[in-house]
Amino acid sequence: MSNDIKNMFSNELDHIELGKFYFLNNKYDEAVSEFKKVLEINPANAETYYNIGLIRESSNQMGEAREMYSKALAVKPDYKIVRVRLNKLIGIKS
Repeated sequence: MSNDIKNMFSNELDHIELGKFYFLNNKYDEAVSEFKKVLEINPANAETYYNIGLIRESSNQMGEAREMYSKALAVKPDYKIVRVRLNKLIGIKS
């Protein structure tokens, strides 16, 4: 693996971890900012869409949460926990 790819992957993981840290500390704006940096590096990161969805759901922004969960499923259709969260939001029992 080239150094550029290693650096990109490391940077992506760093932003994910920092985003999770901010989320756990109720710093939602900072968390979303970090997760958006991940999407700039890798727009196909389903976990990041899921995490933003959780933040939006925690902030009672249900429309945006549904949108993020839908984007996660578009990238990774078999992402079960996202399917459960989305179904809960739209009122489908799993």
